[in-house]
Amino acid sequence: MTMFTCGPVEMFKEAAIVRSLGFVHFRTSEYGQMVKDILKEISQLLGNTVENSLIYLASSGTGAMEAVIENCMTVKDKALVINGGGFGKRFCELLEYHNIPFESIDLEWNETLTAKHFEPFENSLRGGVKFTTLFVNIHETTSGQLYDIQLISDFCKRNNLYLVVDAISSFLADDYNMEKYGIDTTIISSQKGLCCSPGMALLSFSRKMINKINSNPLPVSKYFDFKDYLINIPRGQTPYTPPVLVMYEIREMLKLINKSGGKDCWINKVKEKTNYFRLKAPQLGFKIPDYPMSNMLTAVQFDDVSAYEVIQVLKDKYHLYINPCGGKLADKLVRVSHIGNTTVEDIDNLLDKLVLSANEVKERNVYAKL
Repeated sequence: MTMFTCGPVEMFKEAAIVRSLGFVHFRTSEYGQMVKDILKEISQLLGNTVENSLIYLASSGTGAMEAVIENCMTVKDKALVINGGGFGKRFCELLEYHNIPFESIDLEWNETLTAKHFEPFENSLRGGVKFTTLFVNIHETTSGQLYDIQLISDFCKRNNLYLVVDAISSFLADDYNMEKYGIDTTIISSQKGLCCSPGMALLSFSRKMINKINSNPLPVSKYFDFKDYLINIPRGQTPYTPPVLVMYEIREMLKLINKSGGKDCWINKVKEKTNYFRLKAPQLGFKIPDYPMSNMLTAVQFDDVSAYEVIQVLKDKYHLYINPCGGKLADKLVRVSHIGNTTVEDIDNLLDKLVLSANEVKERNVYAKL
């Protein structure tokens, strides 16, 4: 079995063996010091130099998205959301659930975000309430589109908006720097670019956002009260039980990233696999959408067979896993991840079996019509 999925991914052996090794109890100074060292290193990878500005939760990415809305927004705020797929829609749903006023820039799955989309919202005071915060999943994982962070950053700076970025599937696959782009909150998780087990979300804040969090009322959820986490994080601790073994996996992955030459070299290795796949796939007749995509994954479009049926053959017959899409894209797109412990040889095998799987589905459909 080989996973070309968006998360969890094919783990590196250095992280995969962690659970068979010993570990110290998390309520110790030794564990706390390890956590402080790890979080400092991740902050550097995120381009954030604010001390003690990175917290972590025992949560999925969606839990972190909701926690950000609870802690960083109030009903006096108004959000603008880039809604180009399932995860942009999720921000909208969470804002609506918590009664936070918002509007959204709604994109079709194959529509590229451009400056024109922002024009109606420049210096906008719609409904008598000014926008305060922009939410974006910088890589809309459901379609593979990577939004232009410079374009978004410039808009937020011109309009004095907080910028909240879900970088869960872009971190360690694409260029990203909080201070360079004026990002106030970044959400990442353990099972994607960090190539570890699911179960941990990490949130990094600008000084400006920390001040806002501390001045906001307490959130609805006591468990996700960021004030409590920010108080505990200088000790490398959390208010409640953390995902201890995931932290040990992350420690091993950071060692591996450093051994490979650091962040830029790591991203370049991902990019090399991405470019190889995107060169070879069209040569075999596969169609790749032309909107900007992250190095993290490639969307492959099927027009004459069901993409979902192709995935099932690939999984059941060849034990290769790629991601389906939901909703109206379920029969149109598959998503192939380029992060994780896969090689060019693995990609060649995947492409070969993808051809066989697509042909099998075509033949099956022909026989069904006879």
